[in-house]
Amino acid sequence: MAKRYATSPNVVELDGDFTHHMLHTRGIRLHAATAGDPANPLILLLHGTFGAWLDFKDVIAPLADEGFHVAALDMRGYGMSDKPPAVPGDEMRIAAGDVAGSIAALGHKAAVLVGHDTGGSVAWACAAQYPERVTALVSASAAHPSDLRRAITARPWNFIPMLTRIAVGKLPSGLLTRLTRLRAPVWRYEMLLNTTPSFQSTQRFGEFLQLRITAAGIGNAMPHIVHNSRLLTPKLRIPLSASARVSAPTLLVHPPQGLWDHVAARSRARVDAPVEEVSIPGSKNLPHIEQPTRFVRFVANYAHSLASK
Repeated sequence: MAKRYATSPNVVELDGDFTHHMLHTRGIRLHAATAGDPANPLILLLHGTFGAWLDFKDVIAPLADEGFHVAALDMRGYGMSDKPPAVPGDEMRIAAGDVAGSIAALGHKAAVLVGHDTGGSVAWACAAQYPERVTALVSASAAHPSDLRRAITARPWNFIPMLTRIAVGKLPSGLLTRLTRLRAPVWRYEMLLNTTPSFQSTQRFGEFLQLRITAAGIGNAMPHIVHNSRLLTPKLRIPLSASARVSAPTLLVHPPQGLWDHVAARSRARVDAPVEEVSIPGSKNLPHIEQPTRFVRFVANYAHSLASK
């Protein structure tokens, strides 16, 4: 029987109008795909549990063309980033520290954080723990973990798929990493759940689905994916706790659904700064994948508006 080797991280070293960098921070190396003049304001893009830096591959250069230094980060354990042993514990504090360290490693004092899914959860936590590092927050179908947990508790019937995901994420990571046969159908289900029907019949849907499945198959990535999924609704310690305030101006990006309206109300109450709320036409919970051009326009216009105030 032929020996099976783990998939190399190089499978996600895609070509494009961006440059791949390894950022040295907190004793590990984190990969980022970057574009734009480092002298420009930084926009840092943070992916969710089922993605990687490549979720943002079509918005990196266009955002740079708008006058920003842009970096799409592979979170710890993902893509081309280092994969140290995943240790149960205060994962959110570690993830927020990684983001703050990446901002410094990219040569900036602060950044506009754009986070989707658990990347959004980490962005909220980072804004609470490191306010000096966050110029503004763009939360795409995401929320502070305490707010999302409370919203789920108040209206669990609105969050059945998310409750299932949270329950599965609590299973032992060793068990889940062995279920490789389920990877493709689970990743497909997640993309079907979070995109519009019109997008699901396009070539781009298949392209991104395969890229995400490939990234999830990289050696030693699955334990980190499991641990990342637990960042949705953990109980947090000070200064990330339920009482933590966010002082950064915030843009909430989500589809026009009742469940997100309920979450958004809690998000607004957490922020001690102006909060704006938008839905991007033609997209659901993955606007940066479904509608990259529109996503770039909304994010760039928002960032420019802050600079003019």
